[in-house]
Amino acid sequence: MGILEIKDITLRFGGVTALNQVTYEVKEGEIFSLIGPNGAGKTSMLNCISGLYRPTSGAICYKGEDITQLKPHKRAGMGIARAFQNIELFPHLSVLDNLMLGRHARMKTGLLSGGFYWGKAQKEEIEHREKVEEVIDFLEIEDIRNTPVGRLSYGLQKRVEVGRALALEPELLLLDEPMAGMNSEEKEDMARYIIDIHAEKQTTIILIEHDMRVVMDLSDHIAVLDFGKLIGYGTPNEIQNNQQVINAYLGEDEEQVG
Repeated sequence: MGILEIKDITLRFGGVTALNQVTYEVKEGEIFSLIGPNGAGKTSMLNCISGLYRPTSGAICYKGEDITQLKPHKRAGMGIARAFQNIELFPHLSVLDNLMLGRHARMKTGLLSGGFYWGKAQKEEIEHREKVEEVIDFLEIEDIRNTPVGRLSYGLQKRVEVGRALALEPELLLLDEPMAGMNSEEKEDMARYIIDIHAEKQTTIILIEHDMRVVMDLSDHIAVLDFGKLIGYGTPNEIQNNQQVINAYLGEDEEQVG
């Protein structure tokens, strides 16, 4: 049994079918990639997993539990974290404050004690700060911890976006094009961080990425979507040799696959 099971997921918006009876599983501890042409349904799938969208039909099971009807904050509390393709940070807040917001699902203090900052609230604040400092060290952003996010370069903002998701201490991390818009050096750095997150924190990762070299190098398994349908599922080698995938997608980026 995988850590995540996608069972016959269909998602419709009026007359548009974004996902059409998609089924696959993600094994615990692997890097799993979702690929496909623009508009294939990749981000819609992450939205279903994280709870932003509710599927029209089908089921999503996480660690053996059906979470299809659960709200996003409930899923976050179970250990599912998301980094967005379009940066969703608070530009006027510091890096540290943005990362602290990533701890919200782990906070247990009530409104009253939290407002007065005493007892359990104070202790919890210190514990959350320690976890955030670990993320800051891990992502090598110590020198910008107090800098407002809006002043950072795009590449650093993307790193902070991943850091906010990482602050949740997720067991399942959803990364929606974490390297989009980056130069070659920034892509190499992000790929290294993804490998380190996977290896050092034993985090299962679902990755959406258009750079096929990155996908083939990092992934244990790959699912390929095209017009909302699953047209390929397997190891990188199996995907590279799947004629239907080549015809629909890989052939367009042949120079990237190598």
